[in-house]
Amino acid sequence: MSYSNSFLLKIYYTSPTLIKSLISGTYGMLESKKRYGNHFRYWLNLLKKYEFSNNEELIKFRDSQLLEFIDFTIKNCKFYNHLEKTDINQFPILNKQDLRKNYDRLIISNYNERIKRVHTSGTTGSSLIFPLTISCFQREYSFRAMHYWWAGIDVLKKPRIATFSGHPVAKSNENNPPFWVYDFYNNWLLFSSYHIKNENEKYYIEKLKEFSPEVIHGYPSSVYLIAKAFKKYGTHLKNLKAIFTASESLLDLQRKEIEEAFQVKVFNWYGNTEMCANIVECEKGNLHLKYEHSYVEILNESNNSCKPGEIGRLICTNFCNRAFPIIRYDIGDVVKISNKQKCECNRGGLIIDFIEGRIEDYVITTDGRKIGRLDHLFKDTLGIKEAQIIQNQIGEITIKYVPDEMFTNKDLVILEKECYLRFGNNMKVNFEEVGFINRTQNGKMKFIISNLN
Repeated sequence: MSYSNSFLLKIYYTSPTLIKSLISGTYGMLESKKRYGNHFRYWLNLLKKYEFSNNEELIKFRDSQLLEFIDFTIKNCKFYNHLEKTDINQFPILNKQDLRKNYDRLIISNYNERIKRVHTSGTTGSSLIFPLTISCFQREYSFRAMHYWWAGIDVLKKPRIATFSGHPVAKSNENNPPFWVYDFYNNWLLFSSYHIKNENEKYYIEKLKEFSPEVIHGYPSSVYLIAKAFKKYGTHLKNLKAIFTASESLLDLQRKEIEEAFQVKVFNWYGNTEMCANIVECEKGNLHLKYEHSYVEILNESNNSCKPGEIGRLICTNFCNRAFPIIRYDIGDVVKISNKQKCECNRGGLIIDFIEGRIEDYVITTDGRKIGRLDHLFKDTLGIKEAQIIQNQIGEITIKYVPDEMFTNKDLVILEKECYLRFGNNMKVNFEEVGFINRTQNGKMKFIISNLN
C-alpha cells in the first residue's frame, strides 16, 4: 500500500479483511510488474556473472559505467554542462539542500524513458522528491534480489515473506487485530510496525506461526520487538531460512536478540531512496560495499579519502538515473572501512566494519565529542524493552524507555552508570518511562533524536 493515495487508503481502511487483501494484492501486482521487468532480469543475470569477480574487475566495470554516465550528464544536464572534463573530482560535493535548490537545473526533463516519482523520508525535516527512471528502479531491485540469493532465496519463485516495515495496513488508532494484510500476488504477509505493543504481541506471534514464512524482512527495531515477543510466545518457524533488515541502523543488541529468537542469520542491507550506494551483508557476516552498484567515496572532514581502519562519510554517485543525475552526493551517512579486505565468501567489494548511520545520530558531550553506536549502553539492562535517546541541548539527554516484566530500578542505575562512563559526569541524564516509542510516518524508529543545530 502507498501513503500517497489518500483516496485509496480511505477505501482500504473502511473495507472488510477480504477486500483489504484484494486491494493489497492488486497493488502488489502492479508494483511487482514495475520492479521485475526486462531491466531487472538483465541486471540480475549480470550480477550473477560478476558475483565472484575480483575487485580489479569490478572497479573496471564500475569506472566504465561511471565514465559513460558523466559524459551523458555533461552533455544533457544544465547544472553540469559548463564542465569539460569527465574527471569526477571536478564535480562539486552536494548535500540534500543543494539538490533542492538546484532542482530545475539538475532534472533532465526531455529524457526519453518512463519515469516514476520517488521521495526521501527527510529525517532532518527536509524531504526530496525527484524523478527516477524505470530502468534504474528495476536495476535496484536486481541488487535486492541478488542479496536474497546470497541466503539461498529466489525472489522470482515468490517465497513466503513476512514483512515488518512501514506499510499502513491498519489505522494508527486501531486496537484490535488484524494488524496485518496478505498480499496474495507476491505471497507476502505485511505486518504493521505501528501496533507492536505488549497487549498485541501474542496476536502477531500467532499469525506469524500460522503464516510460517521462509523470510522475515523489515526494520531492525520492529523485527527486534517481534523477536523478543517470539521468545515468550513462539516455538519454532520450521520454514524460516533468513532474516533481512534494512532502512535503519542494525544495532548489535538487536542482531543478538533476533538471531537467538529465530535461530537463523540476519542479513543487513544498506541502501537509500536516491539509489546511490549499496552495502550488503554476506553469509560470513561481512559488509560489502558493492562496486558494481555505484561510485562511492568515503571521505574524512577534510574531504580526503579514508584508509582502512578509518571512519568517513559516504559521498555517492548514482550512475544509473539519467532523469536526475546525482553526482558526489553527501548523503549524510557514516561508515568505518575495515582493516580486513578479504572475505571468506570470496566476493568482492570494499569491506565495511560497520554503518554508523546518520551524521545527526550522535550525542554531543559538553567537551564537544560526538558519541555514536550507543546501543552498548543497554547491554546489561535486561528489563528495558526498547529505548530512545533525545538531546535538546548540550550537556543533557533524555532517555525514553519501555519497561518489560523483568524491569527493576536497578536497570536505570546500570544505564545511568553506563551513560556517565561514555559521556562524562557533566552530562545530565533524564529518564522517561513510556508505553511505546513513537515511529515516524513511514514506521521507522529513530534510536537517537538530536535537536541541536
